[in-house]
Amino acid sequence: MNASFKSLTWKQTNLVVFTALFFAIAIFIVEIALVVISTKQQLTASQQELLDSVEQTTANAVWSLDDKLANQTLEGIIKVDHVGSAVIELDDGSLFVSAANEAAELSENYYMLSTKLFGGLKEISRPLYRPFYFEGSKQQQLIGTLTIFYDTQKLTNSLFDQLQLSFIATLARALLLTLVLTVVFHRFLTQPIAQISEAIDKIDTDSPDENLLPTAKAHKDDELGLVTSKFNQILLQFSQTQNKLRKMATRDPLTGLPNRTLLLETLNVTIQRSRVHKRNFALLFIDLDRFKNVNDSLGHALGDQFLARIARILERVVGDNGSVSRLGGDEFVILADDIENPDQAADFVDKLLMHLNAPVQLDEHAIHPAASIGISIYPEDGVCAEDLIRHADIAMYSAKAAGSNQWSFFKQQMTEQAAVRLRTEASLHDALKNNEFLLYFQPKLDLQTGDVVSCEALIRWKKDGKLVSPVSFIPVAEETGIIIPIGRWVIEQSCKIIREWQKQYNFALPISVNVASQQFADASLIPDIKQLALRHQVSPELLEIEITETSLMNNIDEAIVKLEQLKNAGFGIAVDDFGTGYSSLSYLRHLPITTMKIDRAFVNDLPDDNAIASTILMLGKQLNLDIVAEGIETQEQLDWLKEHDCPIGQGFFYSQPLPLEEFELKYVLPNANEVGTKSSLTAINDQQSIAN
Repeated sequence: MNASFKSLTWKQTNLVVFTALFFAIAIFIVEIALVVISTKQQLTASQQELLDSVEQTTANAVWSLDDKLANQTLEGIIKVDHVGSAVIELDDGSLFVSAANEAAELSENYYMLSTKLFGGLKEISRPLYRPFYFEGSKQQQLIGTLTIFYDTQKLTNSLFDQLQLSFIATLARALLLTLVLTVVFHRFLTQPIAQISEAIDKIDTDSPDENLLPTAKAHKDDELGLVTSKFNQILLQFSQTQNKLRKMATRDPLTGLPNRTLLLETLNVTIQRSRVHKRNFALLFIDLDRFKNVNDSLGHALGDQFLARIARILERVVGDNGSVSRLGGDEFVILADDIENPDQAADFVDKLLMHLNAPVQLDEHAIHPAASIGISIYPEDGVCAEDLIRHADIAMYSAKAAGSNQWSFFKQQMTEQAAVRLRTEASLHDALKNNEFLLYFQPKLDLQTGDVVSCEALIRWKKDGKLVSPVSFIPVAEETGIIIPIGRWVIEQSCKIIREWQKQYNFALPISVNVASQQFADASLIPDIKQLALRHQVSPELLEIEITETSLMNNIDEAIVKLEQLKNAGFGIAVDDFGTGYSSLSYLRHLPITTMKIDRAFVNDLPDDNAIASTILMLGKQLNLDIVAEGIETQEQLDWLKEHDCPIGQGFFYSQPLPLEEFELKYVLPNANEVGTKSSLTAINDQQSIAN
């Protein structure tokens, strides 16, 4: 309990005591005022009565100058309560007789207080007249004065003695009332509150409904009972809400499977148990193959149904031999605590894939599921939950790289490859900021004349003075989405270079740029291409967009719409790697393209295996498309292509991709006209002058 805590009973007692004392003192002050007023009135009345009673006797004594009678009269007067002295003076002001009581010595405070309270009644006098029965005269004749002095200090003293008893009685009553009220309040108010406070301390935050607050019988129908009842309702509602939140926090809402949080808890418990019993177990990381196609083609509603069906299949296969969790998207994890070695894990995965590959019927659609599975074994592949999940995830990517419906055990080199991938991803972000990318250009030539007709822009990455192979960073850029801003940079640089060649060399050479699948799917691609060409004043026919067959097949209807927008704007459209897919021919007549490229894989087989190359050339001619053969490396390949009227080609036989300066010197400058040549030579001379 906090050191500054003060009991409500103590506070309540203090409040009652001070309140009672306040009212006791207030009542006492009022009582003093009333007593003083009453005493003054009584004193005034008694003074008049006293004067009336001795006036005749005193006047006779003065008239007859009977000092003995006068003294007797005064002695009687001073015996009256609170009379201090009495004096009789003759009409000439001389003292006739006087009498006085012995004065008591009282404090100065009493003197001042008595003066303040009874100052106006300290003395009273009455004139004495000649008795009217002497000499028969009816006219009054002053013969003296009777003055009586009152001892107001004694009066004040006696008054306060009387009030002191009254004050003590009032104070005693107040304190008694305080004690009674304190006991009553404690019994009926503070004690129940203290019991409620103790009950609140016992509430378990994990199960608040198990420790409800007690309700005293005496307070069932009052405010305290109402507060207790409302608080108990809050506890019950909080318990229900907490149960819902706990379920939401540990369960996947779509499939009802444990989520990552609950998986980690279960995995940690399994690790502790396995460590104690020195047992192994397996963790399987499952990623569904081509799930994006299901979502894109059938919609998210059927995609969610598909995931729920997969979850039930996994639960049925695992049974009581482990647990199934969903990490999100199309990723599932199986904790198989009965598997102790790789052989058992392999048998289990084969059985799992057999059940997974069975067709799933969703409405009128039959879907054939497939999955890539990565396996980690405790403790060889990790001794903590995060490591086991991460290593199984790495193994899954290795399996996915091997093709659909594959599985793989974790190997240490996989972690090293993943680390390299992460470093590459981080470096790609910095490469854009630091302008580390540059473009190389490979010429496309007329195979009959050998003249350059266009070129292809190929991105390169110069990091720390060394060129990084596109094979190393392009796949990472595509997987992480960085390919979108990189692709936009390539398009903008190509537009700048086209414009620069026109200004400097007065020579217009078309440039083709490659667009990755993720970039083609991006909604901003078409507006970006149009805007960049307009900004740099590049004619659309000088910029050709190369799209892979795979990009088109992901969503053929959307691809047709985008390609028509590009073609209507005047841009060239080439299908790269044509013939490597599985359904291009059925859609070819619907695609608004201008160029088909014969993939290098088919060119490499020339002239011996030429069936596919011949078919593509025939299709291109029938559809009135430009045909470009890529990957020409030998004279034999070139001769066959010339013989079969392939118009355009590119490859190492002619030139490997070149840096901008070398490409300009070899292919652009020789084709520049006179104006362009003079301006370019002037520019070269100016650069040499600056260098010198």
